[in-house]
Parts: sequence; structure tokens; C-alpha cells
Amino acid sequence: MSAPAAPALFLPADELARLELALQQGPSLALQAQLAWALRQSAGARAQGLAEQVEQGVAASGWPLPAQAAWRARMRLVRAEQALQAMDFEAARTLLDEALGGLQAQQDEIGCADAHHLAASLAADLGEVQRVHDQLGLAIACARRAGDGERLLFLQAVLGRADAFRDLSTARQTWAALLGLDIEGLSPVVAAAVADLRGLVAGMAAEFSPAIAAMTRAFELSLQTGQLRRAIALASNLGRAYWGMSEFQAAMEWLTRGLTLAREAGWPASMALCMAQAGETLRRLGRRDEARAQLQDCLRMLGAQPASRTAALALKYLAHTEQDDGRTEPALQAFDALMQRAVHADANDLKIDAQLGRARALLALGRHAEARSAAEAALQLAHGQLETTVDLLWILGEVTLAETGAPQQALRYYLEALERAARVEAFVPPPELLEAAARAHALAGAYQQAYELAQRAGVLRQRRFGEEVGQRSLALHTHHQIERARAESEHLRQLAESEAARFQALRGTHEVLLHLSEVGRELTAELETDRVLAVLERHVHALIEVDSMAVYLLDEGGTQLYCAFGMEDGQTFVDPPIALDDARSYSARCVREGRELILRMSELPREHYQVPGTSAMQAMMFAPLRVGERVIGVITVQSLHLPAYGERETLAFRSLSAYAAIALDNARAYRRLSDLQRHVMAQEKLAALGSMVAGVAHELNTPIGNSLLLASTLLGGAREFNARLAQGALRRSDWQRFADQHVQGLEVIERSMDAAAALVRSFKQVAVDRSAEQRRAFALAQVCEQCAQTMGLALRRAGLRLSLQVPAELRMDGYPGEVGQVLLILINNAMAHAFEGRENGQIELGAQALSPDRLALWVADNGQGMSAALQERIFEPFFTTKFGQGGSGLGLSICHNIVETLLGGRIRVSSEPGQGSRFTLELPLQAP
Repeated sequence: MSAPAAPALFLPADELARLELALQQGPSLALQAQLAWALRQSAGARAQGLAEQVEQGVAASGWPLPAQAAWRARMRLVRAEQALQAMDFEAARTLLDEALGGLQAQQDEIGCADAHHLAASLAADLGEVQRVHDQLGLAIACARRAGDGERLLFLQAVLGRADAFRDLSTARQTWAALLGLDIEGLSPVVAAAVADLRGLVAGMAAEFSPAIAAMTRAFELSLQTGQLRRAIALASNLGRAYWGMSEFQAAMEWLTRGLTLAREAGWPASMALCMAQAGETLRRLGRRDEARAQLQDCLRMLGAQPASRTAALALKYLAHTEQDDGRTEPALQAFDALMQRAVHADANDLKIDAQLGRARALLALGRHAEARSAAEAALQLAHGQLETTVDLLWILGEVTLAETGAPQQALRYYLEALERAARVEAFVPPPELLEAAARAHALAGAYQQAYELAQRAGVLRQRRFGEEVGQRSLALHTHHQIERARAESEHLRQLAESEAARFQALRGTHEVLLHLSEVGRELTAELETDRVLAVLERHVHALIEVDSMAVYLLDEGGTQLYCAFGMEDGQTFVDPPIALDDARSYSARCVREGRELILRMSELPREHYQVPGTSAMQAMMFAPLRVGERVIGVITVQSLHLPAYGERETLAFRSLSAYAAIALDNARAYRRLSDLQRHVMAQEKLAALGSMVAGVAHELNTPIGNSLLLASTLLGGAREFNARLAQGALRRSDWQRFADQHVQGLEVIERSMDAAAALVRSFKQVAVDRSAEQRRAFALAQVCEQCAQTMGLALRRAGLRLSLQVPAELRMDGYPGEVGQVLLILINNAMAHAFEGRENGQIELGAQALSPDRLALWVADNGQGMSAALQERIFEPFFTTKFGQGGSGLGLSICHNIVETLLGGRIRVSSEPGQGSRFTLELPLQAP
């Protein structure tokens, strides 16, 4: 059996649906393995269960050993990912190391690429930034060696995202070609990764409108392809982008959406990311107490991964919250902690944020030298980040003014900040910076410059207000466009679901028809009414909702219906006969009118008659059991609930009633035939009684006749001896001769009577006495071996060989003595009849299981075989081909009685002249 090829990273929804449908058609380890991989993020618990099943079953899969090892390792990757999402990092690392070792041993480059990708995710959650880049580099190298272009592009997009957090300007240059790709020409899986990178880079550069468009598209593609981890992160980043445009309502909507997805998946790390961004949104809305509580909860949740980027973001937002609330000391402590984590993670953006925050806090505390040092350190890191550089020069001016009181020195920083802002087209400096420069000019006595800067600040403030309004309008417009696109997407999704539902309905109808075909075959194969009704009841429950079911059949006179089967609420019942002209009975009406009745309680007249003691059914169906033009009865199914019977159920019921009518009519005909056969058999048995008596008489005549003759002779000799004794003329030799004659005669009589007694005992065994048997559980092989040992000497003397083919695990619950008796009779029969004039005779005693509750046991020989005429009479009492040669004709008749009465089985013979004979017993593992 061939193993599945290496799977794609993720599957689009339509491919996943096809995989699910294929698995529903029949169990397949290959499909289970592929599904476990595809569902590892979108349905983690199910993926975990499937992965464990595959790991357990892969050894018996028949796949090549390298493929077994590779898929076993890949299933460990699935389990490692579940441990990672649950923040069980030790388990995740252990499973990941095991999987990577297995994949490397098989030189599975694609598998190794996926393992390194997961290792990068683990490192990211642990805040190990350098390891993230190292693992992604290894993953890209593996994908390149494997020649997997799609994985290569996907992994490059993931690495570009990691580079953006380290150095945005360098990342934009390094991944310019990737950022410029048209995602519509890519697969949905890769398009989601590229759009995510594009949105992240735009958002970090404060280009919020294109960022929102790209990230929204990436979010939709991620959900469609099962990339749930990416979708949650995107929802969080979309919230951040919207509050960057001051559209806080949309921001909260996206953050709530991400948090809902994370909660449904049960992923604490993803929940924490959304909680952190929601806390920052609340801070910007001025709801600082709620923001603080939210962020503290987030940090508590991330206690197991304090070095993660999410924990650093939560700490940064908490520091800003404390600073906004005037709590400078707690803010400084938070910024100090953030700085330590940023250094550990080597994350420039976090280092800059931490130093800027420290500078502001230290300035507020009057620790001017430390504030200057923090701002200057941040300024060295902020190359290429204009807005951050302007903020840092501004804070340096504030520190200088507070530290020296010299406005001229502070003006140097203010003016440099304004100059840098002026170098960039469309960049508007903050009005607060212009006002700070105006105050410094005023302190220095340059009132004209102060006035001009103050005027510019006023104009910019008005302009910023207008821009904020425009930005909000743009955000609303973007939000509207996105919602419109989502509505269109939802409409298309609903259309697709409608088509899928229609397909499922057609598929369901097809399955019902297939099921009905199987039902028809099974029903019409049964020839006993009880069996037909049992099969019918089982399949009715499988196809239709049924609380009550009954079958009524017409009697021979065609004047009334009698209840052949009834079941309500799981309990069987038998109704009294129903007259065919009963006006209140729907069953009688159905037969009279010869048509289907489908009724609802609400549609029935108030005077509707209900059988006493039965439940009030809400929906009922009656169908005539019609065979050609004849109606032989009626079937009804009823339900306590509405709606119960639609088009599908009606179709199934109509077909079932047609099959049931044919099967019941066949059973009735078979019963009549069986009755006729029994009558004929009884006549044949009466006719055979004479021949049986003749056979008994013939067999008993010889020993009894011999005994009678000898007894008469001995009696005559005794009378003669008595006369001579009276005369006194006896000699010693006369006494001796008299004794010898009587001993010899009595010995002959004894042998004859023993033969007659043995014949009578065999005849008595024709009727098996159950009460004399000992029932117990036993191993069939042991009984067969005992029979072989018993017959061993006789077989060797006859020059025959007996072979045993009986599995040791076959066990029965019944009568081992009678099984042994049957086998001994069959072996003796073969010895007596099969090998006349033949050498190298072989007898085989074998057995095998036929089903969980039945077995076959056989005695076969390679002897002379028998004709068809002999096979027809072979089980008749006293039928033998060796009358007068020691054959009684009772052995096989005894076998037949034991097997078919005491053991509850069947015995049959198959033979051809010259080809040997085979006696086969079909026995239940548990005797009746």
C-alpha cells in the first residue's frame, strides 16, 4: 500500500471539504494523516486525536518503512503544535525535537522545513528572537533543497515579518520584491502570508489605510486556509491599525473578533495578544482603569512566557497607561522592565519605545541626566524612523531646558526636530513641538519668532483637527468598503453553502437509494416471516424517525387483519384482529382503498379514534403491502414529533413497504411449501418404517437365531444327559464332554447376545437424550486431538494417516462428548468405506471460524468417494452399503441427530466418485 505524499502547509476550504468527504466514504489511515495535518490549527482537538490514531496504526499500514517513520514524525509535529498553543513549552520542545530527529533520519526535506517553521513559532512565543531567525533560515534552506517553491515563498514571507520587527527600514529593502508581488496570482496559503507581511510593514510605517486593506485580505485568506494563528494575530494588528486612525469602535470590533477566535480555539497566548491590544485601545479612549486591569490580566496569563513579544507589548501599554495617569514611578519601573526584555529579544522597536518612555518618566521625576542618556540612546537606534526621531529631539529639548534653564540650547533640539520634519514631504510636525519652540524663543527674548511659531502651531492644530476628521472619514470609508466586501463574500459563501447543501441532499438521496437497495436484497433473501419482520424493523429505524411501528396481514379468508408485528416506545405489542370493514381503523381503510395514507394529528377530525393505552402520535404513514394486484396487509409507522415525514422519508417508506410485501408473500409461500414438504416427509418416513423394521429384524435375526439354535441343541443334550444319569450309565468322559459342549455353546450364545445388545444400544442412540449430556466450555482443538489419539492404533493398523488442521483459539460452549462422538463416527465411517482397494489413505480433521458466532468442522478423505444417489440417503437410519458385513447403517444417522438437535448445527456431505468425501459440520460456538 502506498503512503500519501508530503502534504501542503495548509489546505483551502474546498480541498479540506473534499478530504473530509473522501474519509466519510470509508476509513483510511492515509486520509486520517492528511486531515490531522490540515486541521492542526483550525480544529486542534480533532487533529490531536487523529494524529494519535495515525501514530498507533502506521506500523500496520503496509506503507514503506521510511514513509511510516516520516508520517509518524509529522504526527508528532501536530501534537507539538497543540502543546505550543496550550503554552506547554516543554512538551512542545520535546515532541518537536523527536519529530525533527525522525524527519532528518529519513532525509525528508519538506518535513524538516515544517519542523523548523514550528520551531521558529516556539522561539517567537518564548521571545528568543535570534532563534526565530535561525530556525526560519534553516526552514528556507530545506524548502529550497526540496524544490518546493510554494513553501519557500511562504517561509520567506514569515522571515520578512520577523525582520520587520527587528529593523523596519532594512526589512523593506530586503523584501521589496516580495512586497511587490500580486497576491491574486498566488495560492491562498501563500497569498495570506504575503498580504500579512505587506500589511504589517505598512502599519509599522503608520500607513494605516493600505495596511488595513492588506491585513483584511490576509485575515480572510487565513480563515479560508485554516491558518488560525495568523488570523488571530491579524485581527489584533487590524485593531491596532484602526486605533492608529483614531477609529476606536472598529478597533474594538477587530480585537473582539480576534479574542473570540482565540477563546474558541482555547489558545492562551493568542488570547493574551488580543487582550494587550484591547488594553491599549481602552487607554487611548481614556478608560485607563479598565485598560490597566486588562493589561495586568494579560501579563498574568503570560506568566509562563515573560520574554514573549506579546508580554513586552502588554508591558509597554501598561507603562503608557501609568504615565497617562500621572503615576510616574510605576511607569518608569514598567519601562525599565520593557528595556530589559527588549535587549534580551534584540528588538529595536521595543528598545526605542522603552528608552523614549524612560526619558519622559525620568524628566518628570527631575532626573535630567538619566533622561538625556535614555533619549540619546534611543536616538542612535531610530535611524530611518522620522516620527520617532522628531519625538526624541523634542524630548531632548525639554530635558535641556529643564536641566540648564538655557532656552538657546533647548532651541537647538527643537529647531533640528522641525528641520527634519520639513525634509520629508507631507510630514506635519506636532503643534505641541511648535508651541515648545515658541516658548523657548519667548524665554530667549525672540518674541517675533515666538509669535510666528505660535501662529504656525495654531494653524497646524486646526489642520490636524481637519486631518483627523478626514482620517476618521477615510477609516470609516475603508471600514465600509471592507464590510461591503465581507458582505459580498458572505453572500458568495452562502451561495456556496446552498450548493453544498443541495449536493448533500442529492448525496443523501443517493445514499438512501443505495441503502434501500441493500434492504431489498436482505429482505427478499429471508424466507421466514419472523426474520423478515426483524430485518424490516431494523432498517425502518435506520431510515425513518419511528416511535411506533406495526405490520398487519390479511387472514386466509380476507375478512380481517391480524397483527404480525408491533412495537411502540421500544416495547413489542400484539393488537387484537381488526375487521376489514372497521370504519375507525386507518389500517383497514388503507387496505380497503389500496392506497397510501399520510396523516397529521392536527389535520384529523376531533372524533379521531385512538387505541386505548397508546401514545398520541403527531404524524402517521400507512402503506398497503401490495404484490401485483393483491394486497396482503398494511404497514404503518408513526412519530410523536412534527415535522417527521418529508419527501425523503415518504420515498423510503414507500420502497420499504414494496420490499416488505414481496418478502412477506415469499415467506408465506415458503411456509406453505415447507408444510407440504413436512407432510411428504412424514409419508416417506412412514413408508421407510417398514424397511427400517425389516433392517432391524434382519440384523437381530442372525445373533438371536444362532442363540436359539444353540439353546435348543444344548437343551436336547441336557435331556439326553439327564436320561443317562437316571440309568446310571455315565462315565467320567461323558461328564467332561457334556461340560465342554455347554461351555462352547454358551460362549457362542454370549457373543450373539452381545452383538444383539450392541445393535439395540446403537438403535437407541438415534433419539438423543439431552439430559444425559455434560455442557461446558471447551477448546475444540483439544477434543480433536483426543479423537486422534483414540483412533491412532486403528488408523496405523489400517495404514491410514490422520492430519489435524484445527486452530488452537477456537473455543465452544456446548457438549464436548457429543462432538467427539460425532468425529469418531465420521472417522470410523471413512476407515470402513473410503479406502477399499486403495493405499496411502489420508483423512483430514479441520476447522475454521465462519463468523464471530459460528464455525465449520470437517472430516475429509481422499478415498473412493460416493455417487449422488448414495449421498441422498446417507443419513437415513439403517442405510448402509455393508449389510451383513458389520455395518449397522446407524452411525451417520446418529451423527445427523446429534448435530442438528443437541448441537444446533447442520451436517452436509460433498463427494464425487473417485475424488474422496468431505463431511462438513456448521456449528454455533454456543450450543442452544
